Amino acid sequence: MRNSVIAATGSLIFLLGGCVSYHPKPLDPRAQLAALDARTFPAGTLVQLRDAAAGPPDAPVFDASDGLSEAELMAVAVMLNPDLQAARASIGETEALLISAKTLPNPEVGVGFGVGLLGTDGFKLGTDLLFEFLKPGEREARQAVATARIALTRVEVLAREYEIAAEIRRLAFNVAVAEQAIVILDAELALRQQATGLVRRRRDVGEANDLDISAVDLELVEVQRDRRLAQIELEQARLALNRELGLPPSSVITLESSGKPLEVPLIDAVQFGDLDERLLSSRLDLKAREAAYQVSEEELRLATARQFLKLKAGPLYEHDGVSENFAGVSASVEIPIFDRNQGEIAEKTAARDRSRAEYTAALHRLRSEAAAALARVRAIRAEIDTQQREVLPLLERSQTLSRGAFEARELNVLDWVTAQQRALRTRRAYLDTVISYRRALLDLEALSGFPVWRFAPLPEPSSLSPQKRNAP
Repeated sequence: MRNSVIAATGSLIFLLGGCVSYHPKPLDPRAQLAALDARTFPAGTLVQLRDAAAGPPDAPVFDASDGLSEAELMAVAVMLNPDLQAARASIGETEALLISAKTLPNPEVGVGFGVGLLGTDGFKLGTDLLFEFLKPGEREARQAVATARIALTRVEVLAREYEIAAEIRRLAFNVAVAEQAIVILDAELALRQQATGLVRRRRDVGEANDLDISAVDLELVEVQRDRRLAQIELEQARLALNRELGLPPSSVITLESSGKPLEVPLIDAVQFGDLDERLLSSRLDLKAREAAYQVSEEELRLATARQFLKLKAGPLYEHDGVSENFAGVSASVEIPIFDRNQGEIAEKTAARDRSRAEYTAALHRLRSEAAAALARVRAIRAEIDTQQREVLPLLERSQTLSRGAFEARELNVLDWVTAQQRALRTRRAYLDTVISYRRALLDLEALSGFPVWRFAPLPEPSSLSPQKRNAP
């Protein structure tokens, strides 16, 4: 009896030795909010491309004091964006699938006991320990499914990084546009204030009337209104940029382009003859769909492996009567006569076909969108060339003539105000065309692929370049 107790205790300790204890981790909303408010820019890091294995000696050191460049903004978003952090947390879930795929089934213990009846001496005891043997290729197929799902999750995270980087480029440009709009309106406001003072002086000498004063005052008030609305747009653009970067709304970000004229590259010839190849090699959402197709392929392989018979076998011990003892082997076989996993195989086959069709549809959509974006870039560039060749020279000539006529008192105040309004509309129309061109370029680059920058640990001081900083 004592030996039985010791054996049972030892078996229990063996079974419970590998168990994991539960440790609660409560969610504190206020602590999470405080953590969001405490987010700041990283210090002592490099900014490099996503596909770089290690920071090169001349990689730019992150420095927010002189304004954030486009590459630095992307690196900050890739590190701090909460949606990306949540997506990266899902990688751990899929990695756990590989642990389950490698785990063998637990053995089963069967016990049977009977006592003698009607004068039969002794008792009957039967025990067996059955181990389930996986079907041929099943364990490898399970591991392949788990590995494919891990790869899918990782590519999906990279695709999400790409989407956020593309959105960061658009939002940063929106901030630059809003800042430039305020600069332009400040210049217009100064001109209107100067004109108001000039007309009032003319009225004092009898060369203007109250109607002229009312006209220039109304023009001044309208520009002041546009200036207030532009300030609201700038604040909204900054808040949207902070949100996408993962920074608190109160964070103040200075862009590298702040305080400088809005520079929009005018590409003479946008030729993407290899546009299809760039889509296949650079679009990470297509890579994610390729990984999803591989998952469906491996799931079909696993379903096919599960169609064969299931075997369980193990040692057997029996006691019969008073002193008869037997030992042997016990086996259990599930014969696949009716259910050969036809339903799951058909389901996974259809899922693989659907995954292939979804990839083809996504490829067709991206290809069409890229072609439309390319056509839009070329059309807007042609419009910019036309305006530079025809509209802007006329605008400069018209402003020069109207200014000279007004100063020579050959043009009344109302006609001068009308000329100024027309010139302002023309300048804004040209600026809107240039901004549309830049946005079209951003859309085209997002569709055809662009490099994503990230942070890397700062190397040893001996390996750093003596240059202070190289802007990416």
